[in-house]
Amino acid sequence: MDDFTLALVSTSGLGLMFGLILLGSTLQVATGVGLGLIAGPSLLYFLDSISAVQTAIILNLVLTLFLLPSEKNAISHSPLLHLSIWFCLGLPLGFALLFLLEISTLKLIGAAVILLSVVQLKFFPAKASKGTDGSWMIRVGGSLSGAMTGALAIPGPVALWALLSSGLDTVMTRATLRAYFVIAYTLTFLLHLGFIGSGQQTWGMSGILVPAVIGGIIAGKYGRRYLEPDQLRHILEIVLVIMGLSLLIKGVLDVT
Repeated sequence: MDDFTLALVSTSGLGLMFGLILLGSTLQVATGVGLGLIAGPSLLYFLDSISAVQTAIILNLVLTLFLLPSEKNAISHSPLLHLSIWFCLGLPLGFALLFLLEISTLKLIGAAVILLSVVQLKFFPAKASKGTDGSWMIRVGGSLSGAMTGALAIPGPVALWALLSSGLDTVMTRATLRAYFVIAYTLTFLLHLGFIGSGQQTWGMSGILVPAVIGGIIAGKYGRRYLEPDQLRHILEIVLVIMGLSLLIKGVLDVT
């Protein structure tokens, strides 16, 4: 591990990052939502924008690869294909924004995404629209998801709405979304490697935080047994509100 990462471990709240990744992974396994919204923005609070996004991509990819084998038989391939195609169109835009925008602006955008996601989870839960043509939502959702992945490593919220708009049930949506995450995070990371590479900070922090992801997978599977879905969702909402407000305050302070 490089000297910079060692300094980071001792001075910048590594324990808080570890705890947030552990909690996000737990909630992702238990509720289907969590790590994607928590990893990128929380790491952005402590790291530079490139390292934060790359580390979040690695952590989300590890979690997804652990979970996908048990769900692969429920994947709906046609929505997955079309969502991935439109993702590829939106990804370069998000990648460009990562370089064009100041880190303080990215923090403010990340805070807005988190807080809007809480509003969605709390007041506008996504439901499958059976019998409707969701093709337009697949196109729009895939493009926006690509842009959000390139800039913040958050492909999930818009992609979830896009898949449910195509009429998929909950099981197929979760499995298809998981497969989509593998494609989205892999393509994004390859884009990063091809254009800017990855530094020791990214690999050092990923090595430190991967155990939190693994711990979250274990905790999430047990959590589903002992906690009701509504209780888990309330925990997720509280965590996201606290983190969204913290990132918003940090972004405002950075600007001023």
